[in-house]
Amino acid sequence: MVRSCIIVADARRARFYGIEPSDGESRGTSLVERMVLTNPSPRERGRSVTGRVRTETNTDRQAGPMHPMVAQRERHRVELERRFGQEIARRAGEIVRDWKQGTLVLIAEPRLLGLVREPLRRVLHPGIEVKELAKDYTQLAPAELLEHLAPDSLVPARGASAR
Repeated sequence: MVRSCIIVADARRARFYGIEPSDGESRGTSLVERMVLTNPSPRERGRSVTGRVRTETNTDRQAGPMHPMVAQRERHRVELERRFGQEIARRAGEIVRDWKQGTLVLIAEPRLLGLVREPLRRVLHPGIEVKELAKDYTQLAPAELLEHLAPDSLVPARGASAR
């Protein structure tokens, strides 16, 4: 069986799966969840030290003209997602550290996919094939995920052999 790892991620959570032969009567494969990473909600990080919600504009007239904070907050959110993407890549590197060949399937929201792509390629051995899909499948159960990925040939079909 070819070694495979599937990572399904969005801005809040990353789920790491391994593909294993199914037990029982039906031949084929099944997904086994290996690890879950969570990224605290940006709303939780948007509170001040005192616990009050930060305002969107500077309303102190003595501090000068009012400046919206929306652009600054967006840059902060992207930076938090970038750090989460680096953590995803680091953990994926730990999983496939001993692999010389295999397949890693990365399924993530389009922006997170772009943020994870480069750090992930730096930690992988050149013999590991990377397949990408820009979708948010984090809410799917393992069996549903297999059904969504098999038609695109990202994983073996349920009834097919994984070799």
